[in-house]
Amino acid sequence: MTILFASDLDQTLIYSQKSMGESVSEDDLQEVERFEGKPQSFMTKKSQEALHQLAKQIFFLPVTTRTQTQYERVTGIYEGEAPPRFAVISNGAVILENGQPIKEWSDRIREQCVSKKTIVEELLPKIDQYFSEDWVLRVREADGWFVYLIIDREKFPVEKLEFYTKTFKEIGWSMSLQGRKLYFMPESITKAGAMEYVKHRINATYVVAAGDSLLDMCLLESADLGLLPAHGEAVQSHAIAEHIEITEKKGIKAGEEIMEKVMSISRKFE
Repeated sequence: MTILFASDLDQTLIYSQKSMGESVSEDDLQEVERFEGKPQSFMTKKSQEALHQLAKQIFFLPVTTRTQTQYERVTGIYEGEAPPRFAVISNGAVILENGQPIKEWSDRIREQCVSKKTIVEELLPKIDQYFSEDWVLRVREADGWFVYLIIDREKFPVEKLEFYTKTFKEIGWSMSLQGRKLYFMPESITKAGAMEYVKHRINATYVVAAGDSLLDMCLLESADLGLLPAHGEAVQSHAIAEHIEITEKKGIKAGEEIMEKVMSISRKFE
């Protein structure tokens, strides 16, 4: 039996100093990412040890909205120098196999985006039309696949989020507000679709998925068991299916709880 553990990274398995929530002793933390010479993301030592151990028993699949450059900074999620065989990046637009993008997959996604006119070039004028307010600090493209805004959360009009979500959904784009980032994702790019591709490649028979955002919900819904951190945006803004469990803890301790749950499942199927 092959168990696939497909997990989001940021605010699910790994956490910045600002996102880790409750106070955690520095002695309990393990740096897993460094950026520009400074520690960027962490796991608890207990979580990291569990993940390294599990990777020897089940198939670990990182599933992230990060681009390849951003993903490759997170070296602490695997033991030694060899990263996982597969990794889903750019929210599912790209699948890495042994560190290299699978061309046939990304070509297929690109064709779908072009046919539905959900490409960055079509989106940017709409963003200029609706988001000229002073709460938009920067507009970023992710390798030509999708767009995200860096925003001032204090000035962001939360009461308009439902209107914005509906407006962009009508033209084929989903939205997700994560911290200071507001994502615009083509409907053809999903974490679930990429996970299913890997699932078939490795002939997995049982899937556990973890993730905290609205962009993760399709992944959790497609799994046999979904694990949702209690701090996740999806907890309050999305109907939760019966097979999706919400953690009792929040922040970096939720990541630890997720690892404990996956470990128990691994032992169950031994």
